[in-house]
Amino acid sequence: MLYRGQSYRYQVKTALLDDLVRAAFLPLTLDDSTKQWIDDAHEHPNSAMSLLARKLALKVMSDYDANGLSNTHDMRVLGTAQWRAVLRRIDQEARGRCLDVGAGDGHVTDELAPLFAEVVTTELSRNMQKRLEERSYVCHRVDLGEEDVPGAPYDVIAMLNVIDRTTKPLTLLERARAHLAPRGLLALAVPLPLSPHVHVGPMTVSPDELLPVVKSSAKGAFEKSANALTRDVFTPLGFTLKSFSRAPYLCRGDARRPVHRLDDAIFVLERDSAGGLLA
Repeated sequence: MLYRGQSYRYQVKTALLDDLVRAAFLPLTLDDSTKQWIDDAHEHPNSAMSLLARKLALKVMSDYDANGLSNTHDMRVLGTAQWRAVLRRIDQEARGRCLDVGAGDGHVTDELAPLFAEVVTTELSRNMQKRLEERSYVCHRVDLGEEDVPGAPYDVIAMLNVIDRTTKPLTLLERARAHLAPRGLLALAVPLPLSPHVHVGPMTVSPDELLPVVKSSAKGAFEKSANALTRDVFTPLGFTLKSFSRAPYLCRGDARRPVHRLDDAIFVLERDSAGGLLA
């Protein structure tokens, strides 16, 4: 779908999906709230001074800390109404408890928050943690892959564009499962095809645990990546796929290019009663 001269993809090639993934597919569209976000990015792009500050900060700190310091991390995955559609077990009235892991500066969290009675966040970047606290979120500076998060179990855990940027994604997913209530939901957003890497200070390194990577040049790379994650990661770890969608992962840019876009897969997974791979 074209909007303001840029393409935003929500559809998939269903014939390339495994039966399980195809049955869970929930098509979304470019809704009014996303158009409003895009309009605002065109009208209020990041300033040249903010981007210069970010560029200088990247010489001595991680991408996350630099974005938090310069306040140039305005991202969007889904709007509240779209989240309401994909989280099929969540009523329209706010209820339950949500843990947003690696919540960044809270812009993405803001779209989830109206659906829940309580939202708790985690964030390892001190600068991002400050942004979250400025938005009145409880934030634990905890790596869920290594430490427990207070307040478990949670009804929903969100990990939005996190598992491709962490050193141990399989361990993180398994520990997230352990923090869920029975039949709790894990909401994942993952840019596909995967390009996993980890920011350590100003350096970028490869993760310790590997996710299945489909070459970006492969025909149907998005769909084949979704199949591989479901078949080789989510199911063995003790999750059942309940919903799968495609949506653009948006980031505010500069005056020359106001919106940057990746293609996100949105998975909603239910915790199985049986033990996971690492149990």
